[in-house]
Amino acid sequence: MWEKYKHIVPHITVESGAINHVADWVSSNGYKNILVVCDPNTKRVAGNRVIESLTATDLSVFKCTFTMDEPLPDEYSIGILTAAYTPEIDLILGVGAGTLNDICTYVGAKVGCPTAIVGTAASMDGYASLGSAMLLDGLKVTPPTQCAVAVFCDIDILVGAPSILTAAGLGDMLGKITALADWRLSHLLVGESMPAEIVALVEDALKKIIAGAPHLANHYSATIANGSDHASNNKPDATFSDAITSVTEGLILTGIAMSLYGDSRPASGTEHHLAHFWEMRMLVENRKPALHGIKVGLATVIGLVMWKELANTLRDEAWLSSKSNQNPLPCSQDSYESDIRRLYGSSADAVLKTTNPNLPYEHVSSHMSAILDIADSLPSPESIAAMLNDTGAPIRPSDINLTADTLRDSIIYARDRKKSYTIMQLLGDLGLLEDFAQRVCKYFENVAIKETKCFVLDMDGTIYLGDNLFPYTKQSLDSLKSSGMDFVFYTNNSSQNAEHYLKKLERMEIPTTPDKLLMSTHVLLSHLESLQSGRSQQKLLGRNVFVAGTKALRDDFESAGYTLTDTNPDFVVLGFDTDMDYNRLTILCDFVRSGLPYFGVHMDYNCPIHGGFIPDCGSLAAAVATSTGITPEFFGKPSRHTLNYIIEKTGYKENELCFIGDRMYTDIAIASGTQASSILVLSGETKCEDLGHSEFIPDLVLNDISELANYL
Repeated sequence: MWEKYKHIVPHITVESGAINHVADWVSSNGYKNILVVCDPNTKRVAGNRVIESLTATDLSVFKCTFTMDEPLPDEYSIGILTAAYTPEIDLILGVGAGTLNDICTYVGAKVGCPTAIVGTAASMDGYASLGSAMLLDGLKVTPPTQCAVAVFCDIDILVGAPSILTAAGLGDMLGKITALADWRLSHLLVGESMPAEIVALVEDALKKIIAGAPHLANHYSATIANGSDHASNNKPDATFSDAITSVTEGLILTGIAMSLYGDSRPASGTEHHLAHFWEMRMLVENRKPALHGIKVGLATVIGLVMWKELANTLRDEAWLSSKSNQNPLPCSQDSYESDIRRLYGSSADAVLKTTNPNLPYEHVSSHMSAILDIADSLPSPESIAAMLNDTGAPIRPSDINLTADTLRDSIIYARDRKKSYTIMQLLGDLGLLEDFAQRVCKYFENVAIKETKCFVLDMDGTIYLGDNLFPYTKQSLDSLKSSGMDFVFYTNNSSQNAEHYLKKLERMEIPTTPDKLLMSTHVLLSHLESLQSGRSQQKLLGRNVFVAGTKALRDDFESAGYTLTDTNPDFVVLGFDTDMDYNRLTILCDFVRSGLPYFGVHMDYNCPIHGGFIPDCGSLAAAVATSTGITPEFFGKPSRHTLNYIIEKTGYKENELCFIGDRMYTDIAIASGTQASSILVLSGETKCEDLGHSEFIPDLVLNDISELANYL
């Protein structure tokens, strides 16, 4: 298959045991001084073997190992590799995947040294690409560099890559769906060249990926069932190995297509504009960007949402009849420039110089039927999201810590990052960009609710504040009931017991039953019982406990069969102790310092009250940690213990739960990295200005729970 592309990449090997051929190929091609480039992970997975085999062949081996697990393709990394390069080196041999591949080919082109790549994951399409995706001066660009002279992809190594890397490869390849659609749109409206043989190459590569996707999904399900997200912990079957082979071949073919075209256009459109914009903004906001292919996968879903909405709009007779033959009024140049400078920073000048065609409405309307044909040929966003989700790829903006503001800005302003006509350019020409940005945000807000069958309602700050029920709470709960949605109450507050909260809700005229009231105390007691019974792999000996907590918490432990003691406990527990005094704090610190098992009922730092806050369990734990250097194992939200407990008690699946609350670090954090969704209400601790400072992103932000009715 690869022979006809030897003028692009002279040597490509995709097979089991490919790593064993690297040293022979290097030696037979006359290379003598090899600079092997790795990061800590890729060195462990394959780099050490490559170095050993090269050394055994009497080649001179130089090493450049990045200290970061995930180096950025920026000026710093360029400097590290350039500093390691010396003139006698005649081959740069990268061991890794996406970013490392790009750094090596970029530096190789700059210093005039050929590069070869030993792939460690089927995670991106750049192995055979003529360009390198780099982050230069804060702007994500793909300058033309050089193709590798050899690519070695050992299937035995690739099948052992973490599942998220394989999901990234799937996401990168599914991005060709929207990339091809944008390319066809540009060919139609602005006459961009679209060679049939290159289109066919990308389409064939995409077919390989889609055919292999079910096998990737099956293997991912097996890894999760075995309690792991790492493929190497499960023996891959032949079907999975074949699927990884197909994915890898598809990724390499796409890179070849880009090299043949001389540009990334065959594989890059709206989805890459969005993904690169997100990466730039996340780095500015000190958020860790997701893997490139993960971002591209989510951006592909967004691109398909826009195509679907475009088809609906172009078939809307009311919109068509109201549309004049005049181009939409352009936004104020001053306002546009101000926004570009705000979003792109030092890279703004380069973006402002980008010129994409502005097409008159009559030109667009003359091609309306063909535009609809493109839209109708595309899969639904839901089908692609399901394909990604089945392999463990994030499919919601919150899953990759993407804020609603950044999502909206990307749809409006990412189009001018590169000279390339896409659906976003078309929407701009039709005056629809801002409207579609809102539609996309609304789409994902609805996705957060769509699969929900049970809402997990926080209490203080969400349905009441202190002893005062919010005026909208009763009606909001009635709306939930009338919609057929189930809900349970959950509180992290361990200063009182269930009986207290049941009576409190009854006084507030929103009575509930014990099975609908869940507490952090219940979660901890359930976990302790699993330790006592041997249901857990751990074993907790003894039922003597020192509880630093209120009388209500101590009573709960006694009722569960534990003996309270402050002399010789088997373990210690810290709750929201509103009665804490210096003597009790001293005893607690002494026991913790002695090495006893130490559990925190929940990690809340503050408890909201009228007029402000009071220190909560997490603040008390911080005091103990300052004295002892030891932090407890926390329960309650956001611990996984709590999510598992709620799943067990309610009988709902993870993706059927939606957490509603007022705290980012508990109510929102518990859903982070899971299939559960989250809704932040601004009626308690978190205020609107706090949203940009949190590492956790809710799926939906409401002023209070009364607004939930709009989504039911």
